[in-house]
Amino acid sequence: MKQWFFILFLLGFPAIAFSQFNFQMGTAKSVKYETLDSGALRIFYEVMTVRDASKPDKTEKDYRVLDIGEKGISRFYSDNRRRTDSLMAEMMKRENRAIIDQNTLSDNGISSMGDSKEIFKNYPSGKITATDQIVSSNYLYEEDRTLFQWQIEPDTREILSYTCQKAITDFRGRHYEAWFAPDLPFNDGPWKFSGLPGLILAVEDSTKNFSFQAIGIENLKLPVQFPQKDYVKTSRKEVEKVQKRFIEDPTGYISNSMPGAKVVVKVVDANGAEKTGREVKFPYNPMELE
Repeated sequence: MKQWFFILFLLGFPAIAFSQFNFQMGTAKSVKYETLDSGALRIFYEVMTVRDASKPDKTEKDYRVLDIGEKGISRFYSDNRRRTDSLMAEMMKRENRAIIDQNTLSDNGISSMGDSKEIFKNYPSGKITATDQIVSSNYLYEEDRTLFQWQIEPDTREILSYTCQKAITDFRGRHYEAWFAPDLPFNDGPWKFSGLPGLILAVEDSTKNFSFQAIGIENLKLPVQFPQKDYVKTSRKEVEKVQKRFIEDPTGYISNSMPGAKVVVKVVDANGAEKTGREVKFPYNPMELE
């Protein structure tokens, strides 16, 4: 039986401009999880992102979570994405379809679709495993964990009642300023950031296009888990190439990536006016420029 997929782009809703949409009609697939570690700590971060570098005043807010296990395995993921996926799964159960727009998200207290990327540190040991979803495909690549060369500076500031120390680094085309808490003895932080003698509670790049700010910490009673999906195992550079192909021709990419399915793509601007696929242009402002 042929599946129907309905993809809705909302121009001016930048989270959907990348791989963060997942609107579909068809059969929902349940995801199984592998337990990697017993939970020790959960940190909540408010993440501000500029999707279009030419419009630095337009930011997208996401809430992301860092779960750190007792054995040092951690998972960094979007809580907005988790909540959106749960909402979609519930809609699929009720109606066998899920169509999520900005109003649906707002009605459920979700600020954006969230980021599909997930980062696992020390899994496997000494490595970083990164996963991402681009349309209907899931990608996975590994990197060494020792990515950053930090310079620790004497400046201090308080975050969530912890005295934090400043550190700076240059990484893949961007300059970052981070603040870590020596009283939280975890060699970890948001995204791929790690390698400091304390938990990183805040990071921002010099252009202020990417900002991570811890807003809450709690003891974690749940395990650190890894979603078991049919991943395409590849490299970071290859994932970036796929992402760029999608951005350059989103409607064509969607149609080509779903052989055997009937795909209907609808594009509307912020005023509700429908656009053709050729008019769709998405900004591309990746964290890693090199």
